[in-house]
Amino acid sequence: MAELFLRFKAHYGFEVTFCNPDSGHEKGNVENKVGYFRRNFFVPLPTVTDVQAFNQELLSRSEADWKREHYKKGVTIERLFEEDRRAFLYLPKSRFAVCRYVRLKTDGYGKFQIDGKHYYSSAPEWAGREIVVRIGAHTVEPLKPDGEPISVHIRHFGKQRTDIIDVRTTLSRLMHSPGAWRNSVVRKELPEKLKSDMDALERAELKEALRIMQELSARYGFETAVKAMEQASRLGRLTSANAGVLAARLASFEPQETAPVDLRIYDAMLEAAVSMQ
Repeated sequence: MAELFLRFKAHYGFEVTFCNPDSGHEKGNVENKVGYFRRNFFVPLPTVTDVQAFNQELLSRSEADWKREHYKKGVTIERLFEEDRRAFLYLPKSRFAVCRYVRLKTDGYGKFQIDGKHYYSSAPEWAGREIVVRIGAHTVEPLKPDGEPISVHIRHFGKQRTDIIDVRTTLSRLMHSPGAWRNSVVRKELPEKLKSDMDALERAELKEALRIMQELSARYGFETAVKAMEQASRLGRLTSANAGVLAARLASFEPQETAPVDLRIYDAMLEAAVSMQ
């Protein structure tokens, strides 16, 4: 935690003055504020199902509380805060990343383990390599050498083992073991038509279909890849070229509202053409 605090201090450029050990009287004001917050915002004890959503609600309630008058200065806390804000340093353009960075080795499928029993995926091309992982309070992000996330996962807690499924990693496994197709998580996510068509494929054809799905998922996302392959399958031509064209159309298509066409104009043109004959 000391390393994280030093990074926080360096990021925002403030100085620190520490209180003396065993001097409770120096921290009484802070303790009183903690008590006020506990009594007014955590009684009765809230039930939290989404920590991030609860934090947003708590922030809104805290800002509303600024409307009350300061017990000593006779003006609202909001006004006092605005006066303080004018003396603040300018904030950096980028937000401080409240996280820690660790180096981890991935397994043969590009997965890594943190917190003892929780497994997350990077990507198949990072299998068996050492990577840097950014671990935050709510997310886990394996990083490329340039700092860009390879993938972003919701962080899991608890003593039960978890294994976060990544479509690209799963597809990579299936390409090497097409026999596992019928029991795979990917198959369960497919629409019935595409699922039955892929079930009917021979091993080599299934492997090619999985390759197409992996390639399109990496380029356009899993949902777009599935829609494109479903349409190609309905046309009876589940090939890389057909599915690729359909995926590109789906990814770039933006529905636009258009005014209804008045067909009477064309009727009048046809009637005029007939009368001239």
